[in-house]
Amino acid sequence: MANPSRSLLGLSQRALGRPRIRAWPSSLSSMAYREFRLLLVGTFLTQMGQWMQQVALGWLILDLTGSAFYLGLAGFLRSIPQLFLSLPGGILADRMDRGRLLGIAQGFAAGFSLALAVLISTGLVKPWHVLALTFLTGSAMAMVFPVRQALVPNVVPRKELANAVALNSAGNNVTRMAGPALAGILIGIVGVAICFFLQVFGLLLALWTSIRIRLPSPADDDGAPVRTRGALADLAEAYHYIRRSPAITSLLLAAAVPTLFGMPYVSFLPVFARDLGIGASGLGLLMMAAGSGSVAGSVGFAMAGSFRRKGLVQVTCIATFGLSLLAFSFISWLPGALALLACAGISSSVYMATNMTLLQTLVPDDLRGRVISVYMLSWGLMPLGTLPLGVLADHLGAPIAVALGGSLSAFFALVLGASQPGLLELQ
Repeated sequence: MANPSRSLLGLSQRALGRPRIRAWPSSLSSMAYREFRLLLVGTFLTQMGQWMQQVALGWLILDLTGSAFYLGLAGFLRSIPQLFLSLPGGILADRMDRGRLLGIAQGFAAGFSLALAVLISTGLVKPWHVLALTFLTGSAMAMVFPVRQALVPNVVPRKELANAVALNSAGNNVTRMAGPALAGILIGIVGVAICFFLQVFGLLLALWTSIRIRLPSPADDDGAPVRTRGALADLAEAYHYIRRSPAITSLLLAAAVPTLFGMPYVSFLPVFARDLGIGASGLGLLMMAAGSGSVAGSVGFAMAGSFRRKGLVQVTCIATFGLSLLAFSFISWLPGALALLACAGISSSVYMATNMTLLQTLVPDDLRGRVISVYMLSWGLMPLGTLPLGVLADHLGAPIAVALGGSLSAFFALVLGASQPGLLELQ
């Protein structure tokens, strides 16, 4: 007979009942759980490598081609696998051991990054090598991200979920600040290849933490083993759930549209760094400004704890994010540019943290992997914005492309708030 203690968010009573070795402050309360600490460390290492790779990739492509279009193409190939592989990843996350799936995907990502690092260090790298291996690495990471997000409610009890999401977001944003800064310094001193070697090292360490995470077998809400069904049936179930849930549909739109139009600005920061005459270290500085804002937003969200009107906060921050990008695109004063990127970082981190907290709270565990994979499709949509914006940047300049993306994001926030008043009331 199935053990009913495994029904709460798929988390075993043993994991929930583990004694707390140390007293953690309320802003770090989810750190009391061993599996969450392992997950957080692995996510930090993975994201650190990703941000270092993004800076190194942009600088490498610009050095090899000198083209803003190729920057957009590289961003497209880096992110487009999310569009095709997030849903399969979500199905697998709901059907098999999530920790094992995470380890396999990270192992492939490490192998592809190592191949690119070797090509760069030997001087044999060509633009097509970079584009092809970027696509393959992105394909592996498309399986990693939905699984990592889906694991969060499995390693903490529901009462700690908002804090866990906030700390996870804060860790990601620390890497968004530290990764680009470190990459910029290393590129200037050692060269581009070291960033990819360090990414491989981080992925292997993250693989080790994934192996150590102990989770119960997937179970439905009654504690019985999950039924074996076809992939199409699993997708249909998730689709019908989302369609019947206006709140979930609104949250997914709120995640997707700013990512599609606004987030591609990161791919064009190498052009801004070049035009401002601040070089690779300056590129790291620009990305560090956005990252420091993101850290501040995530830490503030964690310290705030549970608060009301998360939906209203989310929509307000989407509008602020878009307006910050619009102002940044036309400023030529470096301190002002850094301040606006920090503002964009704060607003984006808060809207993403509130969005994820609401999704994780509302979606049942047996559907969470698939719904989170739909959420991750928003990052797969980013290249659909990056590529045309890259063409626009080639013809009219990167500032025009970023200004357009920021304007569309802000306009979307106004339309969403006006057309979906129920979203503003979500707690």
